[in-house]
Amino acid sequence: MCKLKMTTLKRNRTIEILVTGLTIILLVLTIFTYMLDQQKSNWICGPVLLLIEILALAIQTIMTISVWKTTNQKTKITLIGLSLLIIGFITYGFVNFTLKCT
Repeated sequence: MCKLKMTTLKRNRTIEILVTGLTIILLVLTIFTYMLDQQKSNWICGPVLLLIEILALAIQTIMTISVWKTTNQKTKITLIGLSLLIIGFITYGFVNFTLKCT
């Protein structure tokens, strides 16, 4: 009985930590977008990207909480895939914002 309890306590938390890290990366990108938006003269690129990032941050936070609460491995893998897609989309928008919006 004691060994069974120890194995459930020592679950592998790799996916949970990875999704939490992606949430932190998204938060940092949002802060950088806000800071860079203050320095650019374009009034459409920055605010639109910032709104999209805030929405993505809310979705990402909900997914992070879901990953930490669920025990189903397939659900965790699906949520980390969605998380990676969100981060990829936001990173693409951030790079376009920094390079093309003046």
